[in-house]
Amino acid sequence: MQVPSPEPELILPLLFICLVLRSLPIESMEQRDTTKGKVKEKVKEEVEKSIKKLTDPVQDLFHSAQDHLKHPKNPFTQQPISQYFHSDPPSANMSHIQNMVAVAQNDGNTILFQVNKNFEIIFYESRTPSERIPRKKYDMNTLKIKGKSIKVNPKLPIISAVAFTHPESCGGRAQVRVYYVDRDSLFLREIIRVGDKDEDWNDGMDFNDKYYTICEVSGLADNVFQSTGDKKSFQIKVYYQRDGADEFADVSYNVVGVTDEWSTRPNVTEA
Repeated sequence: MQVPSPEPELILPLLFICLVLRSLPIESMEQRDTTKGKVKEKVKEEVEKSIKKLTDPVQDLFHSAQDHLKHPKNPFTQQPISQYFHSDPPSANMSHIQNMVAVAQNDGNTILFQVNKNFEIIFYESRTPSERIPRKKYDMNTLKIKGKSIKVNPKLPIISAVAFTHPESCGGRAQVRVYYVDRDSLFLREIIRVGDKDEDWNDGMDFNDKYYTICEVSGLADNVFQSTGDKKSFQIKVYYQRDGADEFADVSYNVVGVTDEWSTRPNVTEA
């Protein structure tokens, strides 16, 4: 059977219809892909919104906890924050050079004390009072007593120091005293050097025998006050907090040249 050929004038319309019919599946596939893409984007947005709703409260709680730890006591339980003190050394998250203090001696030279990465006390001592050119380098040493380096408490690596002379204390020779927290406890310790830079460092027995306790969130500061003509007013004062639940500082003090005895006044805001 012979299939009749289309008329010449029908060939172009038939070709056009074939092309249109052939293109329909392609357009449908493209539309389906586009639709799928939009659905995926919509699903992704909804998932991200859900995750955000879940994580935002956690982030807020975390930040609140961080802020809370900065305060001296827990406002919810009224318990000392020391009960929640982190077991890791704070220095793991801070620079050791932050734990430093400097004193000026009567000859104008400076001694800078610092805690190093091994929690040892090191010190830099200037050779001249001036920092002008030509400069001289500072002598650097590890603070030692009888050849053994002094280590501070890794949970509370704070230090403070004073320098002074008194005509009726240690024969009028220069004195430098350093205060720190004992490596294995929360007792305050004192180290003393009497004389020039070649002299040895020794424990301050009168202070150390008191076993003054410092809390885990305390700072540490000290000073000396010298009043000419009134020796009873010459005092070393060491400020710190004994109890983390008490936000006010306590002070331990010694009247230099009058007695070797140390006394303590709790809460300096009270008479």
